[in-house]
Amino acid sequence: LSGFEYDIFISYRHNDNLDGWVMDFVQNLEKELRSTLKDTLTIYFDKNPHDGLLETHNVDKSLEGKLKCLIFIPIISQTYCDTKSFAWQHEFVAFNKLTKEDQFGRDIKLSNGNVASRILPIKIHDLDAEDKTLLESEMGGMLRAIEFIFKSSGVNRPLTSSDKREESSNKTLYRDQVNKVANAIKEIISAVKNPNQITPSHTDNRQPVTGNNQNPSRKKAIIISLAVLFIAVIVYFFYQQRTTNNQQPITEIEKSIAVLPFENMSGDAAQEYFSDGISEEILNSLAQIEGLKVTGRTSSFQFKGKGMDLKEVGEKLGVATILEGSIRKQNDMLRITVQLVSTKDGYHLWSERFDRKITDVFAIQDEIAQAVSSKLKLTLLKAGNEVTATKAINQEAYDLYLRGRFFFNQRGEGLIKGLDLFKQSIKVDSTFSQAYAALALDYAIMSWYYMIPTLYGIEESRKYASAAIELDPQSSDAYSALGFIELQFERNGPKAKANLGKALEINPNNALAASQLANYFQYIENEKDKAVELGLEAIKLDPLYFVIYANLAAAKYIQNKPKEALEYVEKGLEISKTSVLLLTWKARCLWALNRKAEAIETLEKGLVLTGRHQNLIASLCTFLMKAGEKERAVELYVELKSRSANEYIAPYNLGRAAFALGKEVEAKEMVIKAYQEKNGTLLTRAAADPEFSAFIDKLNLPK
Repeated sequence: LSGFEYDIFISYRHNDNLDGWVMDFVQNLEKELRSTLKDTLTIYFDKNPHDGLLETHNVDKSLEGKLKCLIFIPIISQTYCDTKSFAWQHEFVAFNKLTKEDQFGRDIKLSNGNVASRILPIKIHDLDAEDKTLLESEMGGMLRAIEFIFKSSGVNRPLTSSDKREESSNKTLYRDQVNKVANAIKEIISAVKNPNQITPSHTDNRQPVTGNNQNPSRKKAIIISLAVLFIAVIVYFFYQQRTTNNQQPITEIEKSIAVLPFENMSGDAAQEYFSDGISEEILNSLAQIEGLKVTGRTSSFQFKGKGMDLKEVGEKLGVATILEGSIRKQNDMLRITVQLVSTKDGYHLWSERFDRKITDVFAIQDEIAQAVSSKLKLTLLKAGNEVTATKAINQEAYDLYLRGRFFFNQRGEGLIKGLDLFKQSIKVDSTFSQAYAALALDYAIMSWYYMIPTLYGIEESRKYASAAIELDPQSSDAYSALGFIELQFERNGPKAKANLGKALEINPNNALAASQLANYFQYIENEKDKAVELGLEAIKLDPLYFVIYANLAAAKYIQNKPKEALEYVEKGLEISKTSVLLLTWKARCLWALNRKAEAIETLEKGLVLTGRHQNLIASLCTFLMKAGEKERAVELYVELKSRSANEYIAPYNLGRAAFALGKEVEAKEMVIKAYQEKNGTLLTRAAADPEFSAFIDKLNLPK
């Protein structure tokens, strides 16, 4: 190619070659390229032991020719991303600038329609967050690198040819990675040499034969070939017709997506809420797409900041595509870079950059949803196959809402912060339905965790859910909140089922509604098998949502299958080690399996992990009494009583602990109070103790 001095430029910090790693890589790559391409490629590799050229040299002029290469391979290490270093400033940044001015540009469209960058990074270390941010800021998008990293506990070093696959936690083989680099280079070179070539499904280089030039035998062969082809086509379509009704379409798995939290490129950690919020809003927009499986936020956001390989993320979430991106917010301007990636091979299916005013953020969300829909060739639920235009929303109200969602999603004390921000949002814009729906969910969940008196929380949740639905009849979150409180607190089966069903009708990917509907069949209809079936469906929607595993464990436990229940508990605890629900169910399962010492130990460790949560104290009090350790049980009951003077301790927990100690008068008083406060309905779920259940029955409370 004219105008290029080298095919490949290798950029690195010389500290990373002290043991010869870079030199070995270059030699191995040269060998791999010779067996991958017919052409001989030229590679510029500076073997000078100093970091860069000599001080007496004209750096710009010396590199002007050398940097005129087709492919730039930076060896990204823990020291490479240093703005003061020669490799960064005069090689990486300089090449990135040059590609924007030459005839090809930096990003090349490959023959298969995908896009690849002429900057082909090699990673030999996991990077610090600030280094990753610096790289992606310079490249204007997410870092895509071929990794040569040996991973194990406490180890972060370059992968070598002597490392065995089974010794590394990421199961990476050095030779395979070199081959990946060679194949990536081959694709780029092929695309540059043949810019208009699209890879065909088959080739036929024969020249057409016309008129009398056809001899009889050849003519006969052509006729036979056409006949065979015709018969094959008929058989194919007949077979397709026969199998269509019996098999799931092969494209079904392709209609699945996870939205990873967008990177905050603003250089200000305080803006994290904004990038998280936009990611979640785009996820909600995609949930409108008919036939598209959208992984829930809880699962997608588990990978925030972990820099995992997208193929591995795809396997964990069970999706074929991933949408990721970055957001830079500066004054009233936004730059949102979005990429749709195939988890099968890591190829970019689509990418786009949006430079807009911040007031256009809602339009951007709709644009992204439309683009993904088009790329995956799906239709939209909305009439006319278009996403309904987002109603104009006050920007200040929206910003407060996003801040609130950021804290709300953290649970714990974040629920309280979220509550305040949602209320501020409504004060700014009293017609903002999303903030009302968020308030409804916040109050419901706070009540469920006993952070506020249950009766008060229920009333507030219902009030805000009704307001949200009045403003927006298509608010899935608002119907979820209503279904939640009607099921968990009021045990109003018909209303709970109707509202949860409505939430799922609006958004089939609403994992919270799906898991609560499973609870409905478990506790109201007493259809345990149906509950398990729906719980498994909910896991498909949000595979890393730990609450679903707790619900499945409860269903199995009530079926008198504690061993199976414990399996679900352990899966859930892999996701959330501090879940009070899961820790409680683990203790119950262990106790039922006669592993009593482990059950008590689980609760004791749980108290440390959760800051002595009242539910765990009440459960531990019960188990200690059964184990004959009355003195310790009494101490726990006294702790609950004393704490109730300064904070809300659920009567349900005080009642359980009092009953365990044989204080039936106090237990009766607390259980009746719990019933009056509408958290007594949780007793049937949480007791799991025949004696305590019999005690409740004697109180003759309405079923």
